[in-house]
Amino acid sequence: MRVDEFIDAFNSARDFSDLEKLVEIGERLLKESEGHEKGRVLGTLGNIYYALQRFEEAEKAYLDALQLYIKLAEENEDYTFYVVGCLYNLGNLYQAVRKYGDAEMAYTDALKLIDDANPEQRMAILTALGTMYAKLDIHGMAEKYLVEAFNIAKTTGDARQIGMLLNNLAVVYMRGGRKREAGMILRMALDAIEECGEDESIAAVLQNLLPFLDDAEIERVMERLEKFKNLPLDLRAKVVYFKAKKAEQSGNGVSSELYMKAACLAFLAYRNFGYQSINFMHCLDKVIEAGGESGRDAMTLKKLILRYYYGSQTVELDLNSRAGEMLKAMLRGESVEENEGDSDLISVLKVIAQDLMRTDAEIA
Repeated sequence: MRVDEFIDAFNSARDFSDLEKLVEIGERLLKESEGHEKGRVLGTLGNIYYALQRFEEAEKAYLDALQLYIKLAEENEDYTFYVVGCLYNLGNLYQAVRKYGDAEMAYTDALKLIDDANPEQRMAILTALGTMYAKLDIHGMAEKYLVEAFNIAKTTGDARQIGMLLNNLAVVYMRGGRKREAGMILRMALDAIEECGEDESIAAVLQNLLPFLDDAEIERVMERLEKFKNLPLDLRAKVVYFKAKKAEQSGNGVSSELYMKAACLAFLAYRNFGYQSINFMHCLDKVIEAGGESGRDAMTLKKLILRYYYGSQTVELDLNSRAGEMLKAMLRGESVEENEGDSDLISVLKVIAQDLMRTDAEIA
């Protein structure tokens, strides 16, 4: 496989197993490549490690790429573009692992190197920096950098980018108690993004609009969101949770199934991306209350999460359930038959099995 094919394969990878295979290919290509081609392999390997949450390896790959491009830029300043890209990747990595001081340094170092010929690169870094400050509730700095990024977006005419920056600014205003301004800006963001018709971005704005809507409007938004494809996990969880509550209120008998699906989606959003969506433990409790086989599966999941993700060592595991048997089979390396109704549960069990094997955790 050539370097271009390796990068294309990463961009089209579907799951963790695809990424694990690409690690071997990338490490082999690394030995065969030099100069810019080696930098491209290092950067892509860093992205793969990042996606696999192998953060120390991702950091090493990004730092190696950074050092390589610094040397190349000393001979040809055109490579400064790639130095900036490496710093941006490092900033994103440090932000993900909550090393916010290191992230800030990487982003600001990158901003010092950008020239006027790369406004989109500057906009991406300003957006990342402003979004990080928003997470940290440093509202003044968040507003400063997001507004600067927004002004660049207006010059490029990118409706999606304009809408997302308005969306991020609205979040800053909401957290700063400026709710009236936030609601106005969110509606402006929705108008901008609907010009390009991208479901995922529209969904993100609609999600933030929910607190400003009455019950009838919320129901219409949820029905609209349900039709979108490729929603992020945290938002999919919210949509399913809304359906579960409606089903519970109407007593149509499918609420337990929907609560289980919502719990699985919300846990994956938390584990894979650190997103706080709905309370997946509450959803599991709802399934447990309903009893039956699904209730036993939910109890197994709840105890696994409490013990291995929340560190509660006093929890006694009970794997005498269908979910428990599937997990034990996965840990033995056996394939598990997938039924359509079990797909979300099996996705969670696969992730838990991978984490247990990676950490050599003991399980009964």
